[in-house]
Amino acid sequence: MLLRSICHVLAAIFLVIAFGAQAQDGLPPPVNGITFEEWAAANARLSNQQPLADVLKVLNVDEAKWNQSNQAFLDALKAGNPASHMFARYAEVFADPAVGRFKGRSDTPQIVGKLATFADYADVQADLTVSSEFGKDPQAVLKAHNLTVYEFSQEAKPWVQRMASATGTDEMEQMNQIREEFEAEYRERYKREAKN
Repeated sequence: MLLRSICHVLAAIFLVIAFGAQAQDGLPPPVNGITFEEWAAANARLSNQQPLADVLKVLNVDEAKWNQSNQAFLDALKAGNPASHMFARYAEVFADPAVGRFKGRSDTPQIVGKLATFADYADVQADLTVSSEFGKDPQAVLKAHNLTVYEFSQEAKPWVQRMASATGTDEMEQMNQIREEFEAEYRERYKREAKN
């Protein structure tokens, strides 16, 4: 379940970064007093390894109410259209989780520049792509690269935008070549691991 929600999060973030939202439908109503946006902000913080207890304290709910709200909002995302306003808003809040009761707090996750070059980004993206073919947990892959889901979503954003704007250019061809080289390396590595 966590693996599937992480995949939904990453897909939503990259769709919005690359193409923007196309539809403008509404957001789900609050569940247990938690708005959809506060839920998205909480997920950004949790994916950056902020303790659940801290999130629950800010939202003023217990773990059972959080779990119920979390499931309701996950169900809404699963049933929703990835090009919808709901997905776009989730990605926006995940990228800047200072909304609702989290607004103005000093514990907003910070980005430190772990994917400084395109090669840094291509390495991680290639690992995520190939490892999924071998049934690996994306969170474990990111952890091996010293990244949380939140950090990766933030650090990858400029590279995804650059790739989207470079479509059909020599730069895009070079980027694809770099990414494909990393994918080939990871494919060989995971094949060797699978044989052992």
